[in-house]
This record gives sequence, structure tokens and C-alpha cells, in this order.
Amino acid sequence: MSSKNNREQNLLLFLSKNQDYVTSRDLQEALDASQKTIYRLIKNINDDYEDGPLIISERGRGYKLDYEKYIHYQKGNKTYKENHFSPNERRKRIMEELLLSSPKSINIYHLFSKYYVGESVSFNDEQIMSEELKKYHLVLERKNRTLAIRGEEVNIRKAIKDIIEIFNTIDLDDLKRNKELNFNQYDVLFILDQLRMIEEDLDITIPYPYNVNIFSHLYILLSRSRKVSTKLFTDKIPIEEMENMEKDIFYPVAKTVVHHVEKYLNSPLPDSEIYFLYQYLVSSRMQGSLAITSTFSPDVIQVTQAYIEGMSTSLGISLDSQSIFIDLANHIKPMLNRLEHNIRIKNSLLSQIKVTYEEVYFGVTNVSDLVCEKFNLPAINDDENGFITLYFAKAIEMGQHQRPIKTIIMCTTGIGTSELIKAKVSKKFPELEIVDVVSSQNIKMLKEKYPDVELILSTVHIQEEVPIPYLLVSAMFTIDDQKRLQAKIEEIYHGD
Repeated sequence: MSSKNNREQNLLLFLSKNQDYVTSRDLQEALDASQKTIYRLIKNINDDYEDGPLIISERGRGYKLDYEKYIHYQKGNKTYKENHFSPNERRKRIMEELLLSSPKSINIYHLFSKYYVGESVSFNDEQIMSEELKKYHLVLERKNRTLAIRGEEVNIRKAIKDIIEIFNTIDLDDLKRNKELNFNQYDVLFILDQLRMIEEDLDITIPYPYNVNIFSHLYILLSRSRKVSTKLFTDKIPIEEMENMEKDIFYPVAKTVVHHVEKYLNSPLPDSEIYFLYQYLVSSRMQGSLAITSTFSPDVIQVTQAYIEGMSTSLGISLDSQSIFIDLANHIKPMLNRLEHNIRIKNSLLSQIKVTYEEVYFGVTNVSDLVCEKFNLPAINDDENGFITLYFAKAIEMGQHQRPIKTIIMCTTGIGTSELIKAKVSKKFPELEIVDVVSSQNIKMLKEKYPDVELILSTVHIQEEVPIPYLLVSAMFTIDDQKRLQAKIEEIYHGD
């Protein structure tokens, strides 16, 4: 992505985090840019969006994001663009063609002619692509004015999924109706049927982005099988791993799906395809009766506890291990499988997570490095760190409201207006536990009668000193009262 696009994306992310109007000075500080640059970025964003301005401006108030339009804008920007290829996009499309046809050789002129580049550019592209493919233990081979990619099938599939970005951005709900995505619609319907069958057979739901990962794996299998003979898929799986797989509940499902693929292609597939699909299933987080478990391997328990302890230290708070352990462990379990088999799950919310939960994400990243070192794990990537961040963000949000604040409502008589306030407070602020509604005449007895009360909401000014925080509110409990009460609640929680 270009520097210009990065700045526009950062501007949109900053506005999405701040739901109210933001001044141009705030934007200048956040993006470290001049006022002129901010104006230009906003104009470019609004000019690119066809359905009216994406960013609203109001004199004296600043700028605000039209959030509903922003959601549509994000979805629209995921489409696979066919024109104006950058050098990086050109190389990715050439690698895509070579990977899908591997190990077949393709003429260099055929690969580069459509991009109208000279020999020096194509040679430079070859060097860059060769270095990129080494990350997947693949070799770019040049022979007699042709290029070919050589390597194990499992590594070819991983490279295809990473390099063809559309597999990381698709929305399965869009696949049947969005023609711009350029997918084979027969293949799409077939694979979606297989996903439904997996969910029905296992009585589970495969949520996003795990369903996209399985979809991508099967779509790539179909594409590869049409390009090259499946006899060239020669990866050998250790006998011990195959035997362990056959004992697992996911094995018969993986075997059935691969059998359906064979019938669909009218071509036999090696047993290694069952193993590949099985690995995607055990590496996915699922919802339903099969998904949530409280029985974990020692490795899962130790890694989960290491995260909880590490984040407690990083954030300087005591995280309730009981409330977060099961949920986090059910994520760590398939994550360890993903790390072992080098399966990457794309986190489409990563940029927003980094902005919204910056401190938590930074802490998770550091703890992940320590966890990898301690348990000798492969490096945990940013996408995984983003997912883990959400579990701790949830725990923090719940923790803020987990302990109810014991509250007394007070007015001159203890009835009438205070009961009205009680009804409004209970509805608006469920984190408050209304212990009693009392008369201001009984103020001297409060500490003795209610020793654990933490807050008094009163419609009358309390003249005497009371060792309990209190807030003076109007009898109608206005919006202004509600804002002041929210601030008071946060003050009490942060003072713990």
C-alpha cells in the first residue's frame, strides 16, 4: 500500500475511534501532518466515495465520520482491482500464475507482456520474486526463457493463500452476488455446501475468519487440480501423524469432504489432502456443542496461564483468571495447531484493534514474544496478537462492570422523585446496585447501616461531611446528570 493510502487509512481509523467531531488540529497532531495535508486527504477520501461525503465537516466543530457509509466503504475497498498495477501487484499476479501452475514452466514473454515492461524490469522482478518465495521454501527456476516454481505442495498452497490477497479479504456472504470478485460460481456453491455439511455433521458453526480459511483452502485445491495433475501432489505425511488423525472426530468429516471433491473434479486425490483439510479444521475456532471445552492439554493450559500472568503484569491489573481462562484457552488450543502447521488466519480488524486497544495490543505482542521463547514456539504474528488482544480487551471491559457499585439514592423524603431516579438509574447504569432509597434525614445513620456503600446519588446538597462519595443530581436525572454519573463511576473503578 502506498504512503498516500496509509495516511488516508490512518485518518479514517482515527475518526472511527472518535465518534464525535474532531478538530483539524487534533488530526494534525494524530497524523503528524500539516493542515494543508489534512484538507487534501479529506478531499481525496470524499472524492473517491461516490455516495456523498464519507467525512462530514461542520464549521466550528471539525470533522466527523459518517460511520454507516464508512462500513460500506471498507467493504467496497476489499474488491480485487484489475487496473493500474503497481510493481508489487504485478509481481504478485505473476507469482499467482506460476504457483497455480507449479511445477509447470511458463514462458517469460507470456508472463510479462501484458504489463508492458522491458527485460531489465522483468529480470529485477524475478530476483524479488525469488527472495519472496524463499520464505515458503520454494524455488523460482529459470530455464530456456521460462519460469517455474518448485517445492512441496503444502508450501505452494501456503504461498498461494498469502500472495493472492483476495483470499484474505473475501466475505463469504458476498461471494454469490459480487461479480467483481471473479470467483468461479460453481466452485463457490460447491464449497459453501461442503462448509454447511461440516457444520451439520459436527453440530457446530465455523465463524469468520476460520470459515474463509477453509473456503480458501478448498478453492485453491480445486484451482490447482485443474491446472496440474494431482499425481504431482507427492507430499508424504508421517505415518504416526496419519494414525493420530484417524482417531480424531474431525477425520471422518475431512475424509468425506475430500471424497466429495474427488467426485466434483472426477479425479482421484492423494490421502495427504485429507490430512491438509484436517489440519485446517483442528486449527479453527468453532462455536457450538463441540467447540467449547474445559479439558485442555498441559501445553494449552501452560500457554494460557502464561498469557494471563504476563498481561496482568503488563497492564498493572489483577485479571480474574477464572473469567478469562476457558474462553482464552479455547482460542489458544487451535492457535497452537496453526503455529505448528504454519496456518495463518487473516485478521481483517487488525488496524482498528491496534488503534482502539493500543496499550493492550502492545502488551500482548510483548507477552507473545516471551511465550514463544519460553515454550519454543514459532513466532506469533500480528494477526494472532490482534485476536488475543480482543480476549483481554473483553476481560478489561467486563472487569470494569463486573463488580457492581453499591449505591444509595437520597432525596428529602425518600419517596417519589428518588423512586423515579432509581428507575432511570437502573435502566441506564446496570453496573450500579441500588441498595436502598432513603431520606436525607437519615444521613448520619448511613455508614453504620450500609458499611459497604460506595456511592450516594442525592437530589439535595449534603451539608455534612460523609465518608462516602456522593453526586448531586437533579430530580429529573437529565442527560447532563447521566454524563456526570458516568464520570463518577469511572472515577470509582479507577480508584480501586
